[in-house]
Amino acid sequence: MGKREMTLEILKELGYKPQTDDDGDIFIRYQMKTIYFMIGIEEEKYMVVVLPQILDVNEGEEALMLTVCNKVTRDYKLAKVYLDAELKQVYAGCEFFYTDRESLKNNFENSLRILGVIRSTIQKVRSELAEE
Repeated sequence: MGKREMTLEILKELGYKPQTDDDGDIFIRYQMKTIYFMIGIEEEKYMVVVLPQILDVNEGEEALMLTVCNKVTRDYKLAKVYLDAELKQVYAGCEFFYTDRESLKNNFENSLRILGVIRSTIQKVRSELAEE
C-alpha cells in the first residue's frame, strides 16, 4: 500500500473524512480549520502536516509576528510556525519521519494535537508580546 492510500485509510480510521484538493493534497477539517497532509515523494517515509492561515498579520505587525513565530517554534520543538512569503498569514506544520503504518498513525494523532495547541498558543504569545 502506498503512502497516499495509507494516509487516507488512517485518517478514516481516526474518524475524519479526508478529501483531496485539485493539487492532489489530502486535507481534513479539524477544530474548524483545514489541515493538509503533504505526501511529497511517495517512496520517502517522511510527511508534513500543515495548518495554513492560522492568523492574519496586520500591516505593521510583521516584526511582532515573526517574533511570535520564533518563540512558539522554540517552545514547541515538534512544530514549525512561520509567516507566508508575503508576511500576511501565519502557518504551522509538523514534519516527521515514520517507520511503519502504526508510526504514521501515531504521528498523525500527535501532529493534530500539537497543531490544535499551536493555534491558541500563537494568540496568547501575540498578546503577551504586544503588551511589552
